Amino acid sequence: MGSKISFIGSGNVATNMAHAFDKAGHTINQVVSHNIDNAKTLASKFGAYYGDRVSELYKDSDFVVICVNDEAYVEVMQHLPTGMKAVICHTAGPVSMNVLDGFGNECGVIYPLQSFRKEELKDFLEVPVFVEGSSVNSKNKLYDLADSISNKVKEVSSDDRAKYHLAAVFANNFTNLMYGIADDYLEKAGLDFSNLIPIIEETAKNIKKDKPTDWQTGPAKRGDKKVINKHIEMLSDQKVKDVYRLLSDFLMTID
Repeated sequence: MGSKISFIGSGNVATNMAHAFDKAGHTINQVVSHNIDNAKTLASKFGAYYGDRVSELYKDSDFVVICVNDEAYVEVMQHLPTGMKAVICHTAGPVSMNVLDGFGNECGVIYPLQSFRKEELKDFLEVPVFVEGSSVNSKNKLYDLADSISNKVKEVSSDDRAKYHLAAVFANNFTNLMYGIADDYLEKAGLDFSNLIPIIEETAKNIKKDKPTDWQTGPAKRGDKKVINKHIEMLSDQKVKDVYRLLSDFLMTID
């Protein structure tokens, strides 16, 4: 039997999760967002109610899923109405479950370890979803909810979830920054970044087999300072030079 789910927030995470829950047979009950137009746009996909005031959140939902910027939690918590039967949960990696203290025993976290965009809905079946609950009841409910959309559900504490989030910044955000630097460098040289895609895909494929360090290659791995210095001379942007030098120095310290 499906659950009634309300969202606070209407951005990338809320959009993807709402579609996933709807696909799994749940009812999107309400979307509340400080941007009323975005709330209306998302709610209209499911025939849900919408609004821009957290204080007007309906009390008949089974779950309230908070998908807001980390710095917005304090304000959201100040306006949550009391007396709701719902399990109140948030979706943030680095935010402790303790931010929900004050709302009884029925609260927790449902955190999908993935990057999201409104424009491209993810298939949640292979997305790791980490859950945490303030009570056995809330934990079990959140686990079942997550299990309805993902094949990779795990109970993870706030402390460990923050560590996963930090690791994801290295593995995803910083890696994408490197792609951007490479793209910018080649574009300025009148060359085509798409020629790097096969080697990027090969690296991603290889790390599924062994530890990433087992597949490390390149001049820094070989200790080839002649090539490293040549590369630095080829770069014109001082910040990029510094990044190249710092990363090369670090790589040369790894056995």
